[in-house]
Amino acid sequence: MGDKKQLLFIEEEGYVVARVEEILRAFPHFEVTRLDDAESARALLEEKPFDVVITDIYLRGASGLEFSFKALEKNKNACVIFITGIDNVDMAAKAVKEGAFDFVIKPPGLERLSNMLKMVTLLRGLAPARDGEQQP
Repeated sequence: MGDKKQLLFIEEEGYVVARVEEILRAFPHFEVTRLDDAESARALLEEKPFDVVITDIYLRGASGLEFSFKALEKNKNACVIFITGIDNVDMAAKAVKEGAFDFVIKPPGLERLSNMLKMVTLLRGLAPARDGEQQP
């Protein structure tokens, strides 16, 4: 099996973390890095590129939009998915217009986020090649 794809998950709220981590267990081809603060996320995004970034739109001390731009700067094919509260839908829609893949409203619906990750995997060619197959 090939290299795992890099996924960065940035979230501060425990109940959201638990739900998203439950979803991510179904995607073993991602190597997941989870952070719960903006400062650590900012530093890590400076160091390395990620294939997928899942982040809250608002974090203490930063905007998820900042991470979206930084992720896309490091990897122009990065896929950014925002998690947002119902009162932040306009901001999330704006983020999608500016390059984010999509957004999920809190609490994240397991099926919607799972389907989104499946779509990202297919559209961006992030799935591992099966034995004997070449990745496109």
